[in-house]
Amino acid sequence: MERFFMTRRRAVAYLLGVRRAMPDDIDGMCVTEADQKLQTLEGVDRLILDVRAGRIGKFRVGFPVAAEIVVADA
Repeated sequence: MERFFMTRRRAVAYLLGVRRAMPDDIDGMCVTEADQKLQTLEGVDRLILDVRAGRIGKFRVGFPVAAEIVVADA
């Protein structure tokens, strides 16, 4: 797992890029798969809001690569 240090602004931009890269179509999925997909998307959306608001200073992502992001206010 890689570790990155980013400003809050850069961390939010990174998360927005991750969110855009995640396909959000659930057509044709079974109910269980669609539910898991929606939970993942909601988790990323919540993380974006929490990082932006300053409630989170460190987080991990597994998509597109496993990384730990440390937010440094500068």
